[in-house]
This record gives sequence, C-alpha cells and structure tokens, in this order.
Amino acid sequence: MPSIESFPTKRGTARFTEDAVHFDESVVGYLRSLYREYWQSNTWWRKGIFVGYVLALLVGFGWIVSAVRSGDVLLLAVVIGLLVVLWLANYIRGFRSPDRIRLDAVEDVSATRGEKGLTRPRLVITYTDGESTYKRRVNLPSLYTTDGETAYEQARSAFVERGF
Repeated sequence: MPSIESFPTKRGTARFTEDAVHFDESVVGYLRSLYREYWQSNTWWRKGIFVGYVLALLVGFGWIVSAVRSGDVLLLAVVIGLLVVLWLANYIRGFRSPDRIRLDAVEDVSATRGEKGLTRPRLVITYTDGESTYKRRVNLPSLYTTDGETAYEQARSAFVERGF
C-alpha cells in the first residue's frame, strides 16, 4: 500500500484514491496557500512576497476598472486576447485540467524540479481519455516556500510508489 495519499499543489491538494488521482484546486485554495506559505512564515522576505502578490492583484484590478471606466478598452482587449491565444495554444498542445484522472489511464508522469526564482516545480501527467492522449500540468508550491522542496519530493514519490 502506498504511503503518500496526498500532496500540496499550487492551488490546493492532489489526493489519491484506489483507482484515481483527484485534484481539489480553486482560486480560494490558491489564495489560502499563498497566505499559509508566505504570510504565516517567520521570515520577513516571505511576508514581503505575499505583500507583493496582494499589491499586484490590487493594481491589476484597479487597472481593469480604470480601463473600463475611461472607455479605453483597446489595451484591455489586447491583454484578454493574448490570454485567450495562450490558453488556446495549450489546448491545441493537448493540455486539459480534469479534476480526476483514473490511474489506469495514466501513461507517463514527468517531474521537473524547476529553478528557484525562474520556474516552478511541476508534474506533467500524460493520460488517455477514450482514443485521445492528453496532458495535465500540475504546478507545485514554489521553492521559495518553506515546504516547496518537500512538496516536490512528495509528489514525485507518490507517483513512483504507484509505478510511474
């Protein structure tokens, strides 16, 4: 019986049942993990990262409101269009975000540790659904968090224990 039943993700938790892996992720889960990993930390620079996230969200929201109120929606439309193009490119490349993946459908799991300050640790799960092969990207907590390294090792070990 595998010893690791769940591991933290960037936006929540991944947990295993006997036949599947479930992803309990949401915006609220993301905000909760930011608060827990950065603000409740005992180091000043992690609290500074949290304040930076909050300020960036407030400035972004303020910019959107300002653009809509002033009628200058061209830049806003360009930003939204760029986000749609990026999402579409990922969709064409086969990336999906199911909340549940059957373990017998998983073909491969690749783990990338990431580079501190540059990229985030992540898993890419390749699985089949019907006749098609898809991928599910699972972003893990940042290496700047207190449990970032541990979360990466837990996630990697959880799939290794299950034969992937």
